[in-house]
Amino acid sequence: MNAVPAAPAVSNGRSVTPETLVVAPAVLGLPLAEPWRRFSGMVVDLLAVALLSLLSGPWLGLGTGALLIVLFGSAASAPFALKIVRTVCRLLGAVLVVLSIFALGHFTLLRTDELKLDAFTGRPPSAAMTKSVMVGLDAGPAELRSATDQLQRQVEELKAENKELQAAGRSWVAQARSFANTLGVTFGWSGVYFTLCAGACGGRTLGKLLVRSRAVKTNGTPFTFFDAFVRNGGYVAGVAMGLTGFLKLLWEPNRQAVEDRIAGTVVVKVG
Repeated sequence: MNAVPAAPAVSNGRSVTPETLVVAPAVLGLPLAEPWRRFSGMVVDLLAVALLSLLSGPWLGLGTGALLIVLFGSAASAPFALKIVRTVCRLLGAVLVVLSIFALGHFTLLRTDELKLDAFTGRPPSAAMTKSVMVGLDAGPAELRSATDQLQRQVEELKAENKELQAAGRSWVAQARSFANTLGVTFGWSGVYFTLCAGACGGRTLGKLLVRSRAVKTNGTPFTFFDAFVRNGGYVAGVAMGLTGFLKLLWEPNRQAVEDRIAGTVVVKVG
């Protein structure tokens, strides 16, 4: 009879635990969502993201700020390192929300294709830019002198307006707009949508609600905002893999695509 190997001595560091490596009994036997159901739900979600992308930059800044505030939950039993990261993210999220609110008053609800000066300054286009100085071919010295004086005045007016625009670019409003747009572009509407929607609805997005499915953790733990954030990262990985990561659900026994493997989830049907 073979002897059972002795368990290794416990060290001061971490050791392997079954927490994320097992399938909870409550998850076993749940009906998996069919590929057509998952595809239909994703189409709805992509349409929702496309509609959200029409909103102007500050709205994306607000969504990103909200994401940072709720990302790491609020569990009092969280490790000390996680509490530090959570606090930093909450502070950054709150700052981003405040700056985005400042920027809201200087943007329309929807994005525009072009940037107009009066959208920032609240005034009509420069008068100096609308003036034209015409000089005839047979103009005399007096007419040429007058045209030169007009051109000189236009140059001085444009210089003054340029200084005003540079000063406005250093204002709190301009900085808030720039900061909100930068953070918004970095995270993107897809990250905000899939994280906030799935995290708030326990693994369900708008598309999953419509097709009656949801993502659940294989270890039986509640689906959190961080799980939704990680799962959204799986979508990015699937695109980087040339979409083959998504096709895995066609032959995987538990229909786990790349995002499910990364987040430790499966997508099941709900009544």
